[in-house]
Amino acid sequence: MYLIFVSSLNENMKLANSIKLQMEESNQESVIINLVDLELPMYDSRKEERDGIPKKIDELVELMKKADGYIFVAPEYNYSLPPVLSNFVAWVSRTGKDFREVFQMKKIQLATHSGSGGSDLMNAMRTQFTRLGAMVMPREIITNFNKPLKVESSEKILKQFIAQTEL
Repeated sequence: MYLIFVSSLNENMKLANSIKLQMEESNQESVIINLVDLELPMYDSRKEERDGIPKKIDELVELMKKADGYIFVAPEYNYSLPPVLSNFVAWVSRTGKDFREVFQMKKIQLATHSGSGGSDLMNAMRTQFTRLGAMVMPREIITNFNKPLKVESSEKILKQFIAQTEL
Protein backbone atom coordinates (compact mmCIF):
# COMPACT_ATOMS: atom_id res chain seq x y z
CA MET A 1 0.00 0.00 0.00
CA TYR A 2 1.19 3.51 -0.86
CA LEU A 3 0.37 6.72 0.95
CA ILE A 4 -0.23 9.83 -1.15
CA PHE A 5 0.25 12.91 1.04
CA VAL A 6 -1.30 16.08 -0.38
CA SER A 7 -0.31 19.46 1.04
CA SER A 8 -3.02 21.61 -0.49
CA LEU A 9 -6.41 21.59 -2.11
CA ASN A 10 -7.46 22.29 -5.69
CA GLU A 11 -4.84 21.55 -8.39
CA ASN A 12 -2.58 19.40 -6.20
CA MET A 13 -5.58 17.36 -5.09
CA LYS A 14 -6.48 16.85 -8.76
CA LEU A 15 -2.90 15.71 -9.40
CA ALA A 16 -3.05 13.36 -6.41
CA ASN A 17 -6.30 11.85 -7.71
CA SER A 18 -4.67 11.31 -11.13
CA ILE A 19 -1.70 9.62 -9.47
CA LYS A 20 -4.01 7.45 -7.37
CA LEU A 21 -5.86 6.38 -10.53
CA GLN A 22 -2.57 5.51 -12.24
CA MET A 23 -1.51 3.49 -9.19
CA GLU A 24 -4.81 1.59 -9.31
CA GLU A 25 -4.29 0.92 -13.03
CA SER A 26 -0.95 -0.64 -12.02
CA ASN A 27 -2.81 -2.81 -9.47
CA GLN A 28 -1.34 -0.89 -6.53
CA GLU A 29 -3.40 0.09 -3.52
CA SER A 30 -3.01 3.71 -2.44
CA VAL A 31 -4.61 6.06 0.04
CA ILE A 32 -4.77 9.85 -0.25
CA ILE A 33 -4.10 11.75 2.97
CA ASN A 34 -4.86 15.44 2.72
CA LEU A 35 -2.65 17.19 5.26
CA VAL A 36 -4.86 20.30 5.15
CA ASP A 37 -7.88 18.26 6.28
CA LEU A 38 -5.95 16.94 9.30
CA GLU A 39 -6.01 20.45 10.81
CA LEU A 40 -2.94 19.70 12.93
CA PRO A 41 -1.98 22.31 15.52
CA MET A 42 1.18 24.24 14.69
CA TYR A 43 4.08 22.36 16.27
CA ASP A 44 5.98 23.84 19.19
CA SER A 45 7.66 22.12 22.13
CA ARG A 46 5.41 23.74 24.76
CA LYS A 47 2.32 22.52 22.93
CA GLU A 48 3.82 19.02 22.80
CA GLU A 49 4.66 19.09 26.52
CA ARG A 50 1.20 20.39 27.41
CA ASP A 51 -0.98 18.35 25.02
CA GLY A 52 1.22 15.52 23.76
CA ILE A 53 1.39 14.22 20.20
CA PRO A 54 -1.94 14.59 18.35
CA LYS A 55 -3.79 11.28 18.08
CA LYS A 56 -4.03 11.77 14.29
CA ILE A 57 -0.22 11.72 14.08
CA ASP A 58 0.08 8.51 16.10
CA GLU A 59 -2.47 6.86 13.79
CA LEU A 60 -0.69 8.10 10.66
CA VAL A 61 2.71 6.94 11.91
CA GLU A 62 1.34 3.41 12.31
CA LEU A 63 -0.02 3.58 8.77
CA MET A 64 3.31 4.95 7.50
CA LYS A 65 5.22 2.05 9.06
CA LYS A 66 3.11 -0.41 7.03
CA ALA A 67 3.28 1.50 3.74
CA ASP A 68 5.47 0.38 0.84
CA GLY A 69 6.27 3.98 -0.05
CA TYR A 70 5.07 7.55 0.01
CA ILE A 71 4.12 10.03 -2.68
CA PHE A 72 4.23 13.68 -1.65
CA VAL A 73 2.14 16.07 -3.75
CA ALA A 74 2.66 19.69 -2.75
CA PRO A 75 2.63 23.19 -4.18
CA GLU A 76 5.63 25.49 -3.97
CA TYR A 77 5.19 28.15 -1.28
CA ASN A 78 7.58 31.09 -1.48
CA TYR A 79 10.16 28.90 -3.27
CA SER A 80 10.04 26.16 -0.63
CA LEU A 81 7.79 23.80 1.34
CA PRO A 82 4.17 24.59 2.15
CA PRO A 83 3.70 25.20 5.90
CA VAL A 84 1.24 22.32 6.29
CA LEU A 85 3.91 19.86 5.04
CA SER A 86 6.64 21.27 7.31
CA ASN A 87 4.28 21.09 10.27
CA PHE A 88 3.32 17.49 9.48
CA VAL A 89 6.98 16.42 9.28
CA ALA A 90 7.70 18.24 12.56
CA TRP A 91 4.96 16.31 14.38
CA VAL A 92 5.92 12.97 12.81
CA SER A 93 9.55 13.49 13.79
CA ARG A 94 8.52 13.72 17.46
CA THR A 95 7.14 10.16 17.57
CA GLY A 96 9.04 7.00 18.44
CA LYS A 97 12.59 6.62 19.67
CA ASP A 98 14.21 7.87 16.45
CA PHE A 99 12.91 10.96 14.69
CA ARG A 100 13.82 9.41 11.33
CA GLU A 101 12.00 6.14 12.05
CA VAL A 102 9.20 6.32 9.47
CA PHE A 103 11.40 7.82 6.78
CA GLN A 104 14.50 5.63 6.95
CA MET A 105 14.91 3.70 3.70
CA LYS A 106 11.32 4.48 2.60
CA LYS A 107 10.97 5.16 -1.10
CA ILE A 108 9.44 8.57 -1.84
CA GLN A 109 8.06 9.94 -5.10
CA LEU A 110 7.73 13.72 -5.41
CA ALA A 111 5.02 15.54 -7.35
CA THR A 112 3.73 19.09 -7.66
CA HIS A 113 1.38 21.44 -9.40
CA SER A 114 3.03 24.81 -8.84
CA GLY A 115 2.56 28.19 -10.42
CA SER A 116 6.24 29.01 -10.30
CA GLY A 117 7.51 25.75 -11.79
CA GLY A 118 8.15 23.76 -8.63
CA SER A 119 11.90 23.18 -8.92
CA ASP A 120 12.71 24.96 -5.65
CA LEU A 121 10.04 22.90 -3.88
CA MET A 122 11.43 19.68 -5.37
CA ASN A 123 14.91 20.57 -4.12
CA ALA A 124 13.58 21.43 -0.65
CA MET A 125 11.57 18.20 -0.34
CA ARG A 126 14.45 16.12 -1.73
CA THR A 127 16.86 17.64 0.80
CA GLN A 128 14.53 17.20 3.75
CA PHE A 129 13.45 13.63 3.01
CA THR A 130 16.97 12.51 2.10
CA ARG A 131 18.31 13.90 5.38
CA LEU A 132 15.56 11.99 7.16
CA GLY A 133 16.95 8.82 5.61
CA ALA A 134 14.47 8.27 2.76
CA MET A 135 15.30 7.16 -0.75
CA VAL A 136 13.84 9.90 -2.95
CA MET A 137 13.22 8.90 -6.55
CA PRO A 138 15.32 10.77 -9.11
CA ARG A 139 12.46 11.73 -11.45
CA GLU A 140 9.62 14.03 -10.39
CA ILE A 141 6.08 14.68 -11.58
CA ILE A 142 5.81 18.43 -12.19
CA THR A 143 2.79 20.21 -13.61
CA ASN A 144 1.56 23.79 -13.77
CA PHE A 145 -1.13 25.70 -15.64
CA ASN A 146 1.03 25.84 -18.78
CA LYS A 147 2.33 22.27 -18.47
CA PRO A 148 -0.49 19.75 -17.87
CA LEU A 149 0.13 16.23 -16.66
CA LYS A 150 1.66 13.97 -19.30
CA VAL A 151 0.03 10.69 -18.35
CA GLU A 152 2.44 8.54 -20.34
CA SER A 153 5.42 10.15 -18.60
CA SER A 154 3.91 9.95 -15.11
CA GLU A 155 2.99 6.30 -15.68
CA LYS A 156 6.67 5.54 -16.42
CA ILE A 157 7.78 7.48 -13.34
CA LEU A 158 5.28 5.66 -11.12
CA LYS A 159 6.25 2.24 -12.55
CA GLN A 160 9.89 2.98 -11.71
CA PHE A 161 8.83 4.05 -8.23
CA ILE A 162 6.81 0.86 -7.69
CA ALA A 163 9.69 -1.27 -8.98
CA GLN A 164 12.07 0.35 -6.49
CA THR A 165 9.71 -0.27 -3.57
CA GLU A 166 9.59 -3.95 -4.48
CA LEU A 167 13.36 -4.44 -4.27
